[in-house]
Amino acid sequence: MRNSKDTLVLVDFDGTITQNDVGADLFDTFSKKQSQKIVSLWLKGKISSKECLERECDLIKISKSELKKFSLSQKIDGKFTVFADLCKREKLKLVILSDGLDFYIKLILEKFGLERLPFYSNILRFEGRRLKPEFPYFDRGCGSCGNCKRYHLKKLKGRKQKVVYIGDGLSDKCAVREADFVFAKNDLHKFCVKEDIEHYPFRNFGDVIRIFQKSVLNLSPLVPLSIPPKAGERGRIEDAYA
Repeated sequence: MRNSKDTLVLVDFDGTITQNDVGADLFDTFSKKQSQKIVSLWLKGKISSKECLERECDLIKISKSELKKFSLSQKIDGKFTVFADLCKREKLKLVILSDGLDFYIKLILEKFGLERLPFYSNILRFEGRRLKPEFPYFDRGCGSCGNCKRYHLKKLKGRKQKVVYIGDGLSDKCAVREADFVFAKNDLHKFCVKEDIEHYPFRNFGDVIRIFQKSVLNLSPLVPLSIPPKAGERGRIEDAYA
């Protein structure tokens, strides 16, 4: 699959590009973990991610400068910039999809020289020290996600184009059902196993690069795989984290 027009690469942000779930850490930190009760309701399917984020924002007070400082303290996966360069070299369209907030996404991308990467997310407004999230894509999606990634996948996907999706959480589950190649870790990996969705388990973008080059681009690997060889096989690989 070497024709760049044949492949679209979509990547989650929180916990996939970043080392930590930035949004979860933000609300945990500034609500003194009161936000976890709200997240639990979302995980149980009792509220949408839109309502979850709205209620989390209502919990905390934070200034723009405080949130900027917090955002710039975050780190990304050390190999993501290598992966982004690989996509650029192969002329593959790489787009970030997030059910998080644009404010910290922009700052983190700029910090690591990735500001040219396009992304779609929810929007954050400030009213003094209050956070006011906006959801420009909510009405176009599944009704459960603040920013449904399946909506963007279908909108961005070209005719006969193959889609590579890389993610780590339950906000990615709508998209992976529509993708041709799925890279999954953490909760998304567990979801794919449960739903019998073919996927490549991974721990970091070093793993992704190795599998991506071999299975998507058919190139010789440049980055050693840091998980057992079986994890490079596509499918339900439950021993990948052994």
